Amino acid sequence: MVQSIIEGLRNYLAECPLLAEIPVRDRHVNWTAADKHNYGIFQDDNVPIGEPYINGDQEMLYTAQINVRKLTDSDLKRLEASAWVERLQLWLQAQTKADNLPEMPKNCVPTEIEATNAGLLDTDAVGNKGVYMVQIALTYTNYGG
Repeated sequence: MVQSIIEGLRNYLAECPLLAEIPVRDRHVNWTAADKHNYGIFQDDNVPIGEPYINGDQEMLYTAQINVRKLTDSDLKRLEASAWVERLQLWLQAQTKADNLPEMPKNCVPTEIEATNAGLLDTDAVGNKGVYMVQIALTYTNYGG
């Protein structure tokens, strides 16, 4: 069992065929390296959805970003990177439909994962590398507070 949601999400995304192309040493939490093709997972928020149930259980929304560095030195490379981002969004959608969701800490049961927003976030000064961002929303139930 994982100790945190970010750990479960990191392990889950490592299984994604689109992210598996990036070597393990280039997969990070809360940062990306500026000089190479790599990605980082960044936690955004972990908030309740609605009111808690009478027994104290609570629906929760955990949001995070995947920031992926890719070449952007030509229109073709930017088009390929944008298509890659779309495939990642579709992969997450398919995982929810297949009920293949991240492992979670004790008392947390995931119900849905989706990409809520995606696109080019930033480029380096000369435009050779871009950071593509995919925002993730993970809905889960926290049983027992």
